[in-house]
Amino acid sequence: MNAGETLLEVEELCTSFFTDEGEAKAVDGVSFTVRPGETLALVGESGSGKSVTALSIMRLFPSPPGRIVGGRLRLHWNGVVHDLVAASEPRMRRLRGSAISMIFQEPMTSLNPLLTVGEQVAEVLRAHTDLGRRAIARRTVEMLDRVGIAAPERRAHDYPHHLSGGMRQRVMIAVALVCAPALLIADEPTTALDVTIQGQVLELMRGLRAEFGMGLLFITHNLGVVAEIADRVAVMYAGRLVETADVLALFDHPRHPYTAALLRSLPRLCRGEAAPAGALEAIPGQIPSPFERPPGCPFAPRCGFARPRCTETVPPLEVTPGGQAVRCIRRREIVP
Repeated sequence: MNAGETLLEVEELCTSFFTDEGEAKAVDGVSFTVRPGETLALVGESGSGKSVTALSIMRLFPSPPGRIVGGRLRLHWNGVVHDLVAASEPRMRRLRGSAISMIFQEPMTSLNPLLTVGEQVAEVLRAHTDLGRRAIARRTVEMLDRVGIAAPERRAHDYPHHLSGGMRQRVMIAVALVCAPALLIADEPTTALDVTIQGQVLELMRGLRAEFGMGLLFITHNLGVVAEIADRVAVMYAGRLVETADVLALFDHPRHPYTAALLRSLPRLCRGEAAPAGALEAIPGQIPSPFERPPGCPFAPRCGFARPRCTETVPPLEVTPGGQAVRCIRRREIVP
């Protein structure tokens, strides 16, 4: 598979949760692709549907109450197109870890506290390879060493609580990559880490992406991280994509009011004199409840550019002459 081919296709994905309060539309018609060797960043505020999108691809959300109610998920792997929506659970178990892996937000709750970290890396190899016991032990130590864990032979016998947050995240990366998957999904992998460790983990992921040639779906609300690691960006709001673009185009010329508002909320360094008080902008209001989406554009109640017609219909995702896809009826008027 070369860099021009498609690895993952997400087409009009809809995932809902059915509760006593009614249907919560967590993901509502999301479409994107990921190619081998590239990083697509999926960004947005908490509650925008990013993690549910990832869990839908992995088929790891609780069911019931969750259910994929529409759309298609296709993984191109080993010369075969795998339908991730129709796949049986045994088939998904074979794909998870070998074809697709996921790094979760908080490694302390994702790692098993009753097993050593070496055992947790080794069980992935036992599930997806025919390696013998000694080969698995050797490969486990090699992988721990590859993700930057010092004295990996000794650390393989440690339990998660013996390690720092940054070391636990490295173990999670080792678990996810030990079988060299084609696609890695990283859900807020640096949220709980300090800035120094965050930089080290991002550098590690960039190096491993290049080494394994895998596609990376990187989920975050931190646009500073996006600027460091992403090739393309998909901005998500209230269960829908509102803008997609190459990373440089998005930072230089955001076309959707929500994207522009996210960028204005970033802290900036000022030269010469201190930044004026109150310079950091906040987006007013909150993301609407998945149970009660407003009519029309869901961002309209928080948007300074909104007009009455914005509340009438949901705008389509249309491609601009520059190649950005934007879901806004005023996209031609809002040019930075």
